Amino acid sequence: MEKMYAACLTLAVAVSAGMPAQNVQASEELVGIQAALESQAEEAAEQNTEAQSDILIAYFTWAENAVIDETVDAVTSPSVTEPGNVGQLAGWVQEETGGDLFSIKVTDPYPADWDACLERANEERGNNARPELEENVSGLEQYETVFLGYPNWWYGVPMALLSFLEDNDLSGKDVYLFCSHGIGGLANSVEQIAEASPETVISDNIFDCYEEDASSSEDAIRSWASDLGYSRQKETESDVSTAEQRQISVQFGENTAVYILNDGSAADSLYEMLPLTVEVEDYSNNEKND
Repeated sequence: MEKMYAACLTLAVAVSAGMPAQNVQASEELVGIQAALESQAEEAAEQNTEAQSDILIAYFTWAENAVIDETVDAVTSPSVTEPGNVGQLAGWVQEETGGDLFSIKVTDPYPADWDACLERANEERGNNARPELEENVSGLEQYETVFLGYPNWWYGVPMALLSFLEDNDLSGKDVYLFCSHGIGGLANSVEQIAEASPETVISDNIFDCYEEDASSSEDAIRSWASDLGYSRQKETESDVSTAEQRQISVQFGENTAVYILNDGSAADSLYEMLPLTVEVEDYSNNEKND
């Protein structure tokens, strides 16, 4: 809940604007001031809603690149059921960071049968193929940070991930990797990514988990993203805390206006005196006590 106190409007405006009280405009203009502030608040809210994120979560997951067979057993082949291991991890990163999700998808889907999928993946690896993608990232230049997720296929990345890296220039961006794998761990995947995108700044702080543990890794991957400094929740709490500490509510007649105090010793002094009621008397025809 916002912390607000009642004070004389003329005094509040004087402090927030850094002006002496005797220079504040007459009370008949206060309604216009309040309307202007409300308009600015609405514009700021709209800008915040429409603001573009500078964080991208791009990921490749088998589940979104396969023709799903309804007869597939979700117990024996968990990673082929949407959202898939990597897709699930990507979703949690998005929730934690507030970034934009981008699913890397090939135009020619993989088989839903795991053995058949591995066979094709091995052929692509042997041919150093670059599977065609359905689309590339739109407005890539707006992103400063990229979380890149993938599974370990044949001791490396799916070749579609190399297609993505070659079609989408991540040069100069901060890239954080997360991977779902079997007993092979990260294997050669990091080296492959670095080779495909040599100008990319790849962090050595990598999140990885065994594929069977992916579904229970929500807390772990959220903590990883948060520890990297990309927690949307922490930023929101900080913003709310600052706003709560520096807002005052000014009542004049039946009207109320809310002001955010500027940083400064005068504003600090006023804030320490609240709650405060002030009566204003005539002064050179500038101030009226209605």
